[in-house]
This record gives sequence, structure tokens and C-alpha cells, in this order.
Amino acid sequence: MDSIPTGAFTLIATLVGVLGAFAVQRFVAFRAASAKFRTAVIGELGALYPHVGQWPSDIDAFLRRAFPNLQVAVAEFSESLPKRRRAEFLAAWHAFHCDTGRAVDSQVYHHYMPFHSNSNPQATFQANVARLLAFARET
Repeated sequence: MDSIPTGAFTLIATLVGVLGAFAVQRFVAFRAASAKFRTAVIGELGALYPHVGQWPSDIDAFLRRAFPNLQVAVAEFSESLPKRRRAEFLAAWHAFHCDTGRAVDSQVYHHYMPFHSNSNPQATFQANVARLLAFARET
């Protein structure tokens, strides 16, 4: 029985090393992007997440002020996600800032306002933020 020729072994070892280095690099980049995203979200929404301090009387204005910075953080972080998860993440982002289900709408925060049919808007807010942050889980 012949052993693996030295050249083939070297080629296989090099290929495994390169793929391993690539995987480590992607993992490190994802960890950094996740930390940056979590920091941005908590920086903008920390008064309301993970624990609601004082719910703003005008949640619409509060979220509209936070939106530009959150939108930048979302755009940057989405690039670090595998393509198969990116669409799910962007759907979660859309659910956070728009309750109509229409892709053309932006910044419709009715789902965070207390109406008769929406008895616990804070729970909806907490769930939507948690869903976003789940994509940036700590590794």
C-alpha cells in the first residue's frame, strides 16, 4: 500500500491551513461587527432596552431621532452576516421600524404606541429589539 506522496500531502496541508485561517478571520470580523452593532443599538435605545426606564410620552419622536444612527449600524452589520441570514436580519429591522408590512413604508411606529388593540407596546418593542440583537449574539 502506497502512502500519500509528499507533494499531495503538502498541498492538502496548505489548503487546510488557508481555509482555517479564512474561517478564523471571518469569525473575528463577525465578533467585532457584532460588538459594534450591540454597542450602537444600546447607545441609541439604552433608556428603553433591556429594561424600560421611563417610556417616552412621544415614542415616535424618540425613535425618529435614533433611526439614522440605527440605520447606519444595521447597514454595516448586515454586511457581516452570511447572505442566508441577511434577509432575515433585514426583515427583523423592517419589523422594528415599520408596522405596516409594506416595504415602501419607513418609520411607522404605531406598534409602540398604546392603543386599545395594542395593550402592551413596550413588550412589542422589547421583542423587536431582542430579535435584532439575536443576530449579533455574543460569541
